[in-house]
Amino acid sequence: MLKFARTEHRQVVRAFDRTALPLIEQTLRDDRRRHTVRASLLGTSMKVGLAMWGYASMARVPFDAELSVLGSSFTRLYDDLIDHCDRDDLDIDLCGLFAGESFRPHDRLEELLILLHGAIAMRMPHLPDDPIYPLLRHLHEVQLRSRRQRDSDLSSAEIVEITRGKGGLGMVALLALLRPRMSPREHDLIMELGDLFQLLDDLHDLALDRAEHITTSATLGTFSLTELAARITALSNRFRAYYGTAHPLSAHLALTLIGAPLAARRGRRTSPGPVAAFRPPRQLFSRVDNIRP
Repeated sequence: MLKFARTEHRQVVRAFDRTALPLIEQTLRDDRRRHTVRASLLGTSMKVGLAMWGYASMARVPFDAELSVLGSSFTRLYDDLIDHCDRDDLDIDLCGLFAGESFRPHDRLEELLILLHGAIAMRMPHLPDDPIYPLLRHLHEVQLRSRRQRDSDLSSAEIVEITRGKGGLGMVALLALLRPRMSPREHDLIMELGDLFQLLDDLHDLALDRAEHITTSATLGTFSLTELAARITALSNRFRAYYGTAHPLSAHLALTLIGAPLAARRGRRTSPGPVAAFRPPRQLFSRVDNIRP
């Protein structure tokens, strides 16, 4: 964790300035919108980058800061477009994108999304039969289902299924940027990791989700901090059995769990300023603004 604060964290910021920031400046003309999008994508890149660095260190694979930044920025913008865009055919267009088809953007944010997607493809090209495509299509289906979390009649069982699908598949897709082909056993481990991270994220967003009438396992109170801590311990043991170590990813999970009650009490998203950008612990306890069309 301290190593990340000293080196990899700044590496992520520099990678962001080299890769994502020029695309933001290329597509967004309004200064205020550009600042909001930059703060959101940079904040997400730092938080996701910490998890991806932790995985890379544990799994002994190279950490690619640029792919980490591009992947996390794409994921954040994609999530917000899914949640807040009301264009009727966006879902179909995104499904086509994940099938390797062309995508014609309808506004600046969609244009930025396509540029981020293209930048990832340039650094990590995939053949048409690559297993990443069915994975992304499955993830897209789960993301669309997650809109039902605004429905009051959604059962706790459906919430659990959506949470695991969204968190687990999302984590597999991101870490596939560092290890393109995982064994079935590792895939199962990363699904559990993503599920845990999604639950922790829901805890961080507890007050916000309640205010916006979004139902999650956290708003339903279906788990306790003690239960999450036990799951983190169990997963750390599985990491040690598979990788020979659980460090430093288990420490990141534990720190995120410790910060969850603090973040929930804040009840609002905050954009990272120039000083906060170099303080990783603070990033775990704060939220950044949603990107809205």
